[in-house]
Amino acid sequence: MPKAHPESSVADDGLKSSSSPPQAPRAEPDPGPGPRAEAAAERAGFVALIGRPNVGKSTLMNRILGEKLAIVSPKPQTTRTRLLGIKNLPGVQLALVDTPGMHRPDGRGRTLLNRYMVDEALTALTSVDVVLLVTDLDPQRVDKAAPRDRLPKPGSTAAPVDEAAQAVRALLHPADRYVVQQLGACGKPLVLAINKVDLLRDKQLLLPLIAEWSKLQNFRAIVPICAERGDGVELLLQELCAAVPAGAPLFPADMLTDRAERFLVAELVREQVFVASRQELPYAVAVTIDSWEERIAPTGHRAGERIGVIIEATIHVEKANQKKIVVGEGGHMIRDVGAAARAEISELLGCGVHLSLFVRVDEEWTATPAGLRKMGYEATTRLGQAAAGTARRPPPPRRPAGPRAKGPPPRAGDPGEHRHGAGEHAK
Repeated sequence: MPKAHPESSVADDGLKSSSSPPQAPRAEPDPGPGPRAEAAAERAGFVALIGRPNVGKSTLMNRILGEKLAIVSPKPQTTRTRLLGIKNLPGVQLALVDTPGMHRPDGRGRTLLNRYMVDEALTALTSVDVVLLVTDLDPQRVDKAAPRDRLPKPGSTAAPVDEAAQAVRALLHPADRYVVQQLGACGKPLVLAINKVDLLRDKQLLLPLIAEWSKLQNFRAIVPICAERGDGVELLLQELCAAVPAGAPLFPADMLTDRAERFLVAELVREQVFVASRQELPYAVAVTIDSWEERIAPTGHRAGERIGVIIEATIHVEKANQKKIVVGEGGHMIRDVGAAARAEISELLGCGVHLSLFVRVDEEWTATPAGLRKMGYEATTRLGQAAAGTARRPPPPRRPAGPRAKGPPPRAGDPGEHRHGAGEHAK
């Protein structure tokens, strides 16, 4: 899998004579992913993945890219900021923009973080060429659409009902109507992907479901898919390629995202907290990168290569009892989070990683502008305008790691912190 381009700053572990005999033409060497390869593209554009929380937008983007870029978890609202992923296809470049799940930002239990996430999604609509609305077949709603639930009860005198219509009403999620309303005025080509169709036992319901969706909005195409298994994704890509405008590529052919490595690393740590923690905790968790020290091989066959990274990161929570949950009894949870995150980070960076995690209480950070800024939740740069030198590109192939080295010395903590460090380095 392509890896990230290292950051420069310290941050997270002939002419022939006419008398010459005729010669067969020589094949031109493959220029590779350089300017000539880019010039071959005929269409290019930004595509926003929009939808309510937990419908599989990030899973779909990872599937299209062919590798993991966006973090995923079973919990809603895992994605908090826009994330650009670039997919190059023959003659087409798709700049995919994953967005936070759209939901009503006001009401009980909502914070400024909720407003920020919704604004991130809505802002993306103004900067893209095509909108890909992603919905899914919720398992609970699929159960309601099951034939056994639609048949009249024994002895019932009620008039027969249109089973297909009743099933479709059960399959449509009410929150989808809110999202469709938000898309009404965007004026962009709309493509709909209906995810998780593998859960639908009665596939005959797909046609009436598509027809019902067609009544809600004028979609350019409606494609049933299963993002996790890849079913229908190739057809969806064909529709997206046809929808983006004609034009030259927007990004170099070897670029995957405009996000910096330290952002991706912080996301990987947060993902593991989401996976390991109970339902109510993740929404109060943020991760920041405190330090990042790269080890470069000075000599030998790996001279000049990055062979290890020492990373210190802080997991922020809002309450003392949340800190106890993250640390876990005897520190077991923070150890599990660190070990799982370190494996993901090492795969991302293509080298050995030593990761030290700290847990800190920052009361009500989700409720104040200053708190959001501290955690990096600010208005993101315009799509494709990230600072030069931070884009993720493939590094040299990783060689087997050498002997392990000791990690960095412990830093001075404070009463609001808990420290855990684990990792490996290569010499």
